[in-house]
Formats: sequence, C-alpha cells, structure tokens
Amino acid sequence: MSGDYIHREVLRVMARYKTNDPYDLLDALGTEMRESRAYGRNGLKGYCYFSKRTIFVVLNAFLPEVEKRIVAMHEAAHVILHRDLIRVAPMKDNIIYDMTSKTEYQANLFTADFLISDDEVEELTADEDMDYFRMCKALHVSPDLMSFKLFSMIQRGYQYKLPQGLNSTFLKS
Repeated sequence: MSGDYIHREVLRVMARYKTNDPYDLLDALGTEMRESRAYGRNGLKGYCYFSKRTIFVVLNAFLPEVEKRIVAMHEAAHVILHRDLIRVAPMKDNIIYDMTSKTEYQANLFTADFLISDDEVEELTADEDMDYFRMCKALHVSPDLMSFKLFSMIQRGYQYKLPQGLNSTFLKS
C-alpha cells in the first residue's frame, strides 16, 4: 500500500461516510467503542479486536482528549485497512507512531491524512511567520503526526522538507 493509495482511500472514506470526525467514522463503520482504565496512564493507548461479528475499539481512558481522538482515528484506520488482520488477532497499540511495523506505518499515514487536510497545511505554510511547532499547535496535532502528514504530502508531489524525522516511539511515553 503506497502513500498515494492511502490518501485516495482517506478521500474515499470521507466521501462515503461524509465525516472527518474519528468517532463518527467508528460509529459509521459499525464498531463498538469503549474506554478502559485497565492499562494505567502510561500503558496501552488503544486496541481493536473482533468478537461475535463485531469490531471493538478500546481507548485508554487516561489519555487527554486530543490524544484519544488521534488514537481513535488510528484504530479506525486499522479497521479500514487491516480488517482481515483484526479477525485473526487483536491489534494493540503501545506505540502509535511505529515506523518498524508496516501496518502501524500505514495506519499512521491514514490518520494524518484523515485528521489534517492538505488545504489547512497549505494555508498555514503560506504564512511566512508560521513555524512548524506553531502550525502543529494551530492544527491541534502533535509534531509527530504532522511529520506523517508532511511525509504523505511529499510522496504526492508537494514541495516540503520535513523539519524532523518520523519518530517511531512518540506515544510510547
């Protein structure tokens, strides 16, 4: 799955479900979402699993709301891109921004493209006074998620330079 394929899939999903909200998307996909306190503040971020013909998404209840939204979208990306794998075994995410796993990398690209529009990035980068971290703050996303978005845009022909590498362990701590 190339970055271009993933971006096209994001656009298809947004058009089909007419939403850019991860919670609405999870609902439209027929998943059951839950929160759990079982993993503590620094434990498992989220996971999805298949049981009795239903896909469940579980988020760590201790996460801040902004991070819950990102993890919810990441799990939705697994539901869309890796549904067959979920049927085999739960997909658990201790580390969301993992570059070593193909499925995690794909879910990260999907999440970045779903939550951050190309137009928003274009608009913010047109402002000469806007720096990378202010742009992340304006979009309510982490620098790591923004790196995935810029990487996606670069793969599709946009002329950007990544201000930082893609951090595979961002959400680990």
